[in-house]
Amino acid sequence: MSARPTVSSYVQESLAPSTQLAYAADLRRFLDWGGTIPAPPQLLAQYLASHAGVLKVSTLMRHLASIVRAHSVQGLPSPSGSHVVRSTMKGIRRVHGSAAKQAIPLTLRAVRKLVAPAPQFTSLRNARDRALLLMGYAGGFRRSELAALKTSDLTFSKRGVVVRLRSSKTDPRGTGREVALPYSQTSDCPVRALQAWLRVSKTTRSEPLPLFRRIDRYDHLHAAALCGASVGWILQQRMRAIGMDPHGFSAHSLRSGFVTSAAKAGTPTWAIQRQTGHRTEQMVHRYIRGIGLFERNASASLFART
Repeated sequence: MSARPTVSSYVQESLAPSTQLAYAADLRRFLDWGGTIPAPPQLLAQYLASHAGVLKVSTLMRHLASIVRAHSVQGLPSPSGSHVVRSTMKGIRRVHGSAAKQAIPLTLRAVRKLVAPAPQFTSLRNARDRALLLMGYAGGFRRSELAALKTSDLTFSKRGVVVRLRSSKTDPRGTGREVALPYSQTSDCPVRALQAWLRVSKTTRSEPLPLFRRIDRYDHLHAAALCGASVGWILQQRMRAIGMDPHGFSAHSLRSGFVTSAAKAGTPTWAIQRQTGHRTEQMVHRYIRGIGLFERNASASLFART
């Protein structure tokens, strides 16, 4: 008989596994540096100052969040609200802060080249990568969402496939949402690529297996799911295979590329949000890049009708 869940087990599950690992690593670094829990505000401020310019501001803010959480789970008051810690972090942001680097968006034309069968890879690898990248692009999925998918999250119909996302970055409570991928008439249809991968991998939708799994150097398909970081690694490998420079591209290039391409095609923002799960229009607008001032110009469309 399995053990009854405890409060601590539910507290542990309140964060995604990747976040738990990152927080644990951050806390170890703080303790190895000489930090303590509870951390006196002056000590925490010294830690932040000593790592300013060494770590990115965003990384340092995550370290601070990790330390604050370590206090919270033990019922200790947080040192982050003290004047010295807040002022130190504010000064670090002013001196070292910079705009977050954004992944270069991929065009659909580039994606089509990337998913074409390449002789450097086995047929099993080509089938998996094709389904992974086409699905990631068409769904505007995050890398963590792709890695978390199971075969049982798919529901096929005459119109395409509905993908059930059980949880995501902006859904910490695990409410879940559904994303539809319709059939297309092109040879690189994401739905057909997904069906081909299921046939090649010999898995059925009724099996609660990871959808995208690891393939070793001997072309053996393992039961273990790909991790989120593997999505970017696979993308960059395929870019090198066709002679594309992978610098500036990451798994996020699939998501940002979808948003940019959809916006160029005139897709309404609300429809893009429904696909990507962005909560606000402002977040969608941050992704729309490479669209010239005269493309989809509101004034041009207005005068064209009068």
